[in-house]
Amino acid sequence: MELPERKIYTVSELTAAIREVVEDEFPSVWVQGEISNFKAAPSGHLYFTLKDDSSQIRCVMFKIQSRFLKFRPGDGLEIIAWGKLSVYSPRGEYQLIVDTMEPMGLGGLMLAFEQLKKRLQAEGLFDPSRKKTLPPLPKRVGLVTSARGAAVRDMIRIITRRFPGMDILVSPTSVQGDKAPDEIVTALERLCRAGDVDVVIIGRGGGSVEDLWAFNDERVVRAVANCPMPIVSAVGHETDFTLSDFAADLRASTPSAAAELVVPDKDELASGIAHLNARVKNSMFHALRRCNEALNETLKRLYDPRRQIQERRQNLDDLTIRMNRAVDRTLAALKRETEATVARLRPDHLLKAVELCKTDCRTLSAGLERFVLNALKEAEMTVKNLSSQLDALSPLAVLSRGYSISTRSDSGSVITDASSVKKGDDVRVRLHRGEVSCRVTGSKTMDETV
Repeated sequence: MELPERKIYTVSELTAAIREVVEDEFPSVWVQGEISNFKAAPSGHLYFTLKDDSSQIRCVMFKIQSRFLKFRPGDGLEIIAWGKLSVYSPRGEYQLIVDTMEPMGLGGLMLAFEQLKKRLQAEGLFDPSRKKTLPPLPKRVGLVTSARGAAVRDMIRIITRRFPGMDILVSPTSVQGDKAPDEIVTALERLCRAGDVDVVIIGRGGGSVEDLWAFNDERVVRAVANCPMPIVSAVGHETDFTLSDFAADLRASTPSAAAELVVPDKDELASGIAHLNARVKNSMFHALRRCNEALNETLKRLYDPRRQIQERRQNLDDLTIRMNRAVDRTLAALKRETEATVARLRPDHLLKAVELCKTDCRTLSAGLERFVLNALKEAEMTVKNLSSQLDALSPLAVLSRGYSISTRSDSGSVITDASSVKKGDDVRVRLHRGEVSCRVTGSKTMDETV
């Protein structure tokens, strides 16, 4: 058997050839499967695996396509993906390069709606504490809507009818299509830069979910939530809900209803003001009447001012007389005290007082001297008595009558019993005058002699 001519491929050449065959055979294909091993790279590319019960295929969706997704892919989600087959040369693996995909079962738009709603709600974008109160009487109303739609005409007509002369500023934008989110955000920013808009209405007329989808875009929702002016969302009809409705400070069922919520009826205001004016007049009339009646009653109880002045003058005269008398009495008392003090301060009076003090000092000095001498004598007698008592009790007094005290020479203990010493022991004998040292040559008790 003759072998065919050998053509030897390198690995790169064979991989390139296979990629060319695969890409030519499957330039575009729809694939259904379950997402697993989903990973969003920092670059913005999405990597995942599509699998069914027996097979799997690697997939990649690059950033330029992933930014158009209306939902967030994740593990376990069943999808339909459209793209082309290719071969990834570094690993020699075939893969699906995904251009677009949509979830199975629940529509892609509704899934994207729920996912974005949960995420923004977790951030607190729909928190009621963020809601601002609409001004009761705005000076200028801003409208963010299509300049050619019926909604803008209805809002302008209703605002003008309810409050003629109201200043209206329209910031036009497209309200559906791929460019609509960016244009809506730009229109809102334009009103914010205007600086004198008191309240904003953002909305459009009814339509399908796809037509209203621009108001579910994350950029639009964040712009509505961060708008510094109070903002009313009026998108679609009563049954239509968008994420902008949750982010706005107030939702209206229709653009016409939003116009009625934002602008008060001028005639009703005028009627209310007239009613309040009448109430104020009546209140002022009744208050003035009550004050007038109270004033009349007060005047009836008041004395004649001239009589009050006369009484005050008499009272002043009485007080003046009493004051003069009190001053005279005080001065007389002070004069008497001064004269008595001067009398006590005369030299002869002072000399007499000094002599009396000297006499008192001499008397006190003599008494003190006698007291000290008597005290010393008594103390001397007490000391002598105590000394006699001590002499009588002192052992030395006993020794003076011929007695002595014997102690051991070594320990100094007193010897009271002859049996406590033996022959040859050294003892000391204390006499009335001095002591002597002795050696025992014998001892005698009451019974025997040693």
